[in-house]
Amino acid sequence: MFYPKTPFLGKGLLLENEILKVHSSALPQLLPWLCQTPRITTYRINTLRTDVADYKAKLQNQLSERYGPKAPKVFGLPELPEMLCIAPLDTSADVGYEDCLKQLIVDTSCGAALLRGAHIFAPGVLAMETGTQLQEMVNVFADLPGKCKKGTATRYSCDEKIFLGVGQVLMQRHQLYNNNKEQPPSGIAVRMLTNVSGVPTLGDLSDEDALLQNLPSIVCVRVLAPQPGERVLDMCAAPGNKTTHIAELMGNVGTVIALDNSGSRVRGMQSKLANYSCIAAHQFDATKAWDENGSGICMKPPYASSSFDRILLDAPCSGLGNRPQLSCNIKQVKVLQSYPHIQRSLFSQAVPLLRPGGVLVYSTCTVTEAECEQLVAWALRRFPQLELVDATPKLGSPGLPLPDLDAAQCELLQRFGPSAANRVKHLDTVGFFIAKFQKSLS
Repeated sequence: MFYPKTPFLGKGLLLENEILKVHSSALPQLLPWLCQTPRITTYRINTLRTDVADYKAKLQNQLSERYGPKAPKVFGLPELPEMLCIAPLDTSADVGYEDCLKQLIVDTSCGAALLRGAHIFAPGVLAMETGTQLQEMVNVFADLPGKCKKGTATRYSCDEKIFLGVGQVLMQRHQLYNNNKEQPPSGIAVRMLTNVSGVPTLGDLSDEDALLQNLPSIVCVRVLAPQPGERVLDMCAAPGNKTTHIAELMGNVGTVIALDNSGSRVRGMQSKLANYSCIAAHQFDATKAWDENGSGICMKPPYASSSFDRILLDAPCSGLGNRPQLSCNIKQVKVLQSYPHIQRSLFSQAVPLLRPGGVLVYSTCTVTEAECEQLVAWALRRFPQLELVDATPKLGSPGLPLPDLDAAQCELLQRFGPSAANRVKHLDTVGFFIAKFQKSLS
């Protein structure tokens, strides 16, 4: 058993050289940081429906019921008044591993969610020992090399599985592995009681009043700063979390256009968007969102030049800022190199769609220079009508230095990385990048 301090790398994968390609001064801190779990849990409160102070009291009561006098505190940050943070648990005592308990194996994606406070849903369970009963306590492990066969009934022997915590079984083997393709198993299979990360095991408490959301994603929409009555485009909107935040900051007054090229993702976010009259969602390829010959204001894509006051381009990316990285599956270098091409195509559509004087925010949930600082440098060269402006509120660190970006420009950027580098110290988040541009009036 071990808890990784560096990712479990697939055969032949050179993470440093082929994937990250970040500034050499950042790399030594970055790799171990990517394997650690962000210890702060954040919820964004829907201020159109509820008061933040009331929701804070509700959340603190739930924690007190779960943990008693050792319940972690709920706190806020003045820069993000609609957000509440849950502190980590006191981990002075190690989470106990008991040899007498049966073992349950999950995949690394499920394991990463578990370490961030989630319970285990049925699709994530790879192996459960024969005879495991309902309500029984089990030791939960993640299969780092990905060699555990789905449905394994015996104890999985592997030197590279890691202990994650202890859970209580809510579904048995016959429910998990019923081979019914029309009705695959769903719901919580194991309720986690403890985990090794120190993040409270609450599951997802999201409802109409609050949404579990990563802190940098909340910062991102605050940087966009949408105003009531404006016309705003969210170019790559699914799953809709940032879209609803935009609508809430606008007081549900104005127009928010949400695009995504996947019909299933657009359908999946409809229930989330239904309570916001200002949002219109469309299945559409945002790389074709600009109608060069169009005129006037349209509700459906494509759109004419200067159609929007603000644009959020939360671009498709390699996702290498997600934490914890329990394993790193082999990705073809060509696939990773394809993301900047997609990002540039989207950017080239966003600029003409933005009105003179309008604001464009570019963001990614990754840490590579090619998709972050290098993309900014390219945009400034390619579009002289764009000016890089301060991405406030500034909680993350400045951008990494590049030959094409001077120190003053790097200060305007926001990169969320190892906590010590952030402007708000000890702010433990996923990796993220934010840049804000303003289009000239002429």
